[in-house]
Amino acid sequence: MHKSKLVFTVLFSLVTTIAFAEDMSFLLTTSPSQRAESQTRFMKNKLGLSDETTSKVQVINLEYADKVEPILKGSSMGIIKKHDIEKIQEQKDTTLQGILTPQQFDVYNNSKDELTEALKKDLAH
Repeated sequence: MHKSKLVFTVLFSLVTTIAFAEDMSFLLTTSPSQRAESQTRFMKNKLGLSDETTSKVQVINLEYADKVEPILKGSSMGIIKKHDIEKIQEQKDTTLQGILTPQQFDVYNNSKDELTEALKKDLAH
């Protein structure tokens, strides 16, 4: 029984890591400023941000894109990268929550998959 749980856990971790690596591979050929600009454009349009809030969001997006850069391009294993990036994303979300309205933050939080797809499309050229 313990062996089957261990095998399942290892296989699940491996599949999750591979999926994460494939999903994030498009980021390796982009700069932090490209990613921040793309995220900010998406958020401005999706959330209806004012110019003032857009400027603040741009600064935050760039700050956290810079924090993610060494992790993305580092040699750590995929599962470690995923964990480290998720921690940074949580910090970023906390920062964004301080400047977005509750409604805007809810829309942002519920649009993360859409944001990832928009980034892929925007940064693919």
